[in-house]
Amino acid sequence: MARPLEVIRHCCLVGTNLERADLRYMDLRGVNFTNSNLRGADLSHADCRGAIFVKADLSRACLYNTNCEDADFSNADLTMSYLRATNFTHATMWWASLRRVTAKNAFFLGADMTGVDMAYGFFLGSRFGPPLCKTDQMRNVDKAVFHWYWDPQGGIPSYDPKEGYVDLWRSVLGGISLQENAATRKT
Repeated sequence: MARPLEVIRHCCLVGTNLERADLRYMDLRGVNFTNSNLRGADLSHADCRGAIFVKADLSRACLYNTNCEDADFSNADLTMSYLRATNFTHATMWWASLRRVTAKNAFFLGADMTGVDMAYGFFLGSRFGPPLCKTDQMRNVDKAVFHWYWDPQGGIPSYDPKEGYVDLWRSVLGGISLQENAATRKT
């Protein structure tokens, strides 16, 4: 017989509306969010190891420094989400949408990213690794940003290589996110 906490983790949040929910620092290990609406939710620093986000709407969600190791994001919509320093190690991400995400210094080591749409996403400093994370099985990789080019004289960085510009393949700040980058401070 299953314990009540196990039933809650695996069944009770399927299809729920958690739009703009504050789930920061929560222990969400193994929770089933299948078909749930997490649009604009804040999961910063949450522990989502083994959680199930199949067909979940995580568009514009904040997963800053979230541990999503072994989580299932199959067919999930993460469009325009903030994924800086998020750990997707060994995650299943079949046909997920990572369009226009900010995933600087995120870890996708051993993640199964078959069919993932990466169009216009920022992946500066992100780590992708074998055996399942293969760019030939992802969509719109050519439209994603993995490098920036910086002018040592100052000015605006470029997405295209230019003579004299320095290739920035990783974020200078690492996993640190400044408040002005996250747009959370009111003026």
